[in-house]
Amino acid sequence: MEEIRCNVLVIGGGAAGSRAAYEAKRLNSKLDVVLAVAGKYGSSGSTDLVASEALGINAPFNFEGDGDTPDIYYKDTVSTGGGLANPKLCRIIADESTDRLRELIHLGVKFGCKNGKPIQNKLSGCTKARSLTCGGSTGREIVRAFKKANHELGVRVVENTRIIELIKDKNGKVCGAIALKENRKVVFLAEAIVLATGGTGAIFSKNINPPALVGDGWAMAYQAGAKLTNMEFYQIGPAVVKPRIQFIIHSHMWRFAPKLTNALGEEFLPRYCPGGIDPLEVIEAKAMSYPFSVRTIAKYLDIAIFKEIMDDRGTENGGIYFDVRHAGAEKLEKLAPITYRTLKNAGVDLAEEKIELGLVVQNFNGGITIDENGFTSVSGLYAAGEVSGGIHGSDRPGGNNLIDTQVFGYRAGKAAAHYALENGNSKIPSSIYEKFSAKMELGKCERELLRNSEEIYYKEMTIVRTDQGLCKVLDFIEENLNENNSLIFRNRLLVGQILAQAELTRKESRGTHYREDYPESDSEWEKRIVISKGTDLLPHVSITDI
Repeated sequence: MEEIRCNVLVIGGGAAGSRAAYEAKRLNSKLDVVLAVAGKYGSSGSTDLVASEALGINAPFNFEGDGDTPDIYYKDTVSTGGGLANPKLCRIIADESTDRLRELIHLGVKFGCKNGKPIQNKLSGCTKARSLTCGGSTGREIVRAFKKANHELGVRVVENTRIIELIKDKNGKVCGAIALKENRKVVFLAEAIVLATGGTGAIFSKNINPPALVGDGWAMAYQAGAKLTNMEFYQIGPAVVKPRIQFIIHSHMWRFAPKLTNALGEEFLPRYCPGGIDPLEVIEAKAMSYPFSVRTIAKYLDIAIFKEIMDDRGTENGGIYFDVRHAGAEKLEKLAPITYRTLKNAGVDLAEEKIELGLVVQNFNGGITIDENGFTSVSGLYAAGEVSGGIHGSDRPGGNNLIDTQVFGYRAGKAAAHYALENGNSKIPSSIYEKFSAKMELGKCERELLRNSEEIYYKEMTIVRTDQGLCKVLDFIEENLNENNSLIFRNRLLVGQILAQAELTRKESRGTHYREDYPESDSEWEKRIVISKGTDLLPHVSITDI
């Protein structure tokens, strides 16, 4: 059996994993740091996607002179989080974001500038302009810079490697991981591990995530004894379903006052807006509220689109028609150049043709519970980026997801390196090789069941959630989750089970979580739902105060 030994293993090659590996190696150049990537380094993971007009990263530099400060940034993050973000982690983001961005600039990331000064934009959930951007390729530029820096430092990169399960020694310390590398079984042995595997959008039939993002990091951490928090909160929003490209529609596109119609040619939005709310106001609000959230009246637009599709009034591609032909080519080119050109390259001229929009799963606010240094409470195990939880609450300001990768990737990488230096020479349990007898790859029947799971997850666990629908999800999982499952199949169903259990437990609507049977926010639910592995191997749910 192939063994790969190192001091620090970082799993995931996006913005968080790249930063963590960089900081671990920078702390002590003698440490052997391995970065395991599911695909090719620099061209895999959600960080690499160019799927929108612009992708922001926040820091309170106050370049626009509107009075932004770390204190205001902190308040915005806590407020937008609906009372469920960890204040300590929010404070760290607010205080350290400018330092982390200065380091990115030093590494060669070129943010948009005007007259030699970086431009900052105001995004949803922010009271000040604090987002810097490299257009739609911000994440890609960050990883590009770290790929070069990590190569120069001597970080080892192992590509095309899917890590499926963590290994613990007899004392409960994480000491390695089991993987499939180009269809070969591999064991990694390490003194410390950083999980930076991203979210799990690809378990839903409609998503804007790479295929590798199926929640293996959450499943592995859960199985190892970590706790998961805020798992009911994730972002879903409008994206193009025809032409078939991965691209979301936000900001400027909604300011063009698009005409929205279903497959029958009906303008459907008015029938979903309560009395006194003008549909045009709802569309205008959408410009500052890309993901679905009950915080603003833009929620009526997402609910309307979802219900039209679910009630079979959507297009054959699972969408509705989005028409901005009235804006004209000149305006579209000027105000939404990336969107206009991307669609034109895909064969559609927005000035002359309608496109079809659906609703897709994009980004996750919850994840593995961490402390201020990315520690998961499982000895030797750290986490950073989208796989981690607590930094974001029921919603988050636009631009906070990318800065999270830098602030906590920095902290988790350094902490893992310190731990490896202080706790080396772990005894690797001989029983690890028994795990290789377990079925790892999907069987034909499991593949079909996973296709079914993607449909039921999307229908019951995205925009509109109900007690009845969530119980359908849990029943499906209970029927199919057993000891004979492959590890890949088990991970997928475990993640679905965790999400559904969190959503079923929260009997209110808050942020990105909308329960149609509990449509109002309830102050009694200003608490976190924490899920861990119970003694009966089923998810154990606890409700904790902030």
